[in-house]
Amino acid sequence: MSRAFRAVLFDWRGTLFHDEDEADFIRTSAASIGRTLTSDDVTALVEMLPVAAEHPEVVAAHETADCSADLHRAAVVLELGLAGFDHELALACHDRDGHLGASMPYPDTAAVLKRLKACGMRIGIVSDIHYHLAPHFNHYGLDEFVDSYTLSFEHGVQKPGPRLFEIALEQLGVIAAEALMVGDRASRDGGAAAVGITTLILPPVPNYAVRGLDIVSQLLECA
Repeated sequence: MSRAFRAVLFDWRGTLFHDEDEADFIRTSAASIGRTLTSDDVTALVEMLPVAAEHPEVVAAHETADCSADLHRAAVVLELGLAGFDHELALACHDRDGHLGASMPYPDTAAVLKRLKACGMRIGIVSDIHYHLAPHFNHYGLDEFVDSYTLSFEHGVQKPGPRLFEIALEQLGVIAAEALMVGDRASRDGGAAAVGITTLILPPVPNYAVRGLDIVSQLLECA
């Protein structure tokens, strides 16, 4: 199987990196503006997040939210406002997203990227995101394994539309049949299949747990 592939495209969040737990994220965001929230305050906000995420206006906003930093900011403020966050706290949470301490690689990310690179695979990051990711990979010593970053906000398009995947292929210098896409959401990352890219969707795991990325190196026979 490995002979057919020259590159692996990885989603970022939920695939190679995970965020802080929601409660920690909210507490740290509040602390950044001089607030201390009680456990009850934090719990109430966390419980409202799934409800707000399903609001029709929020769903519509996220269809294009990662096409630019401004669109993302508007979508986040809308969503968190509906979840009960006041405007100042919503902005603090928005600003926390992208902080080097707010996201970290899964325990098995480094080993798998290193193994794939040693096998000669070109590696690209394809992400719906509103900020640059190279600093995050550099912070954790992973930048040497990445050949390209294809980020939605830089191109004005996002997954599952085909264009972001097409750009990623162009940046890596491969065709669809030579690439494997690895992600965590069929609704977004599954769009790669429409371009002709073999696509692997990983099941969810808890934050800080082993992600199960070994399956990628096994499929590509990169032991």
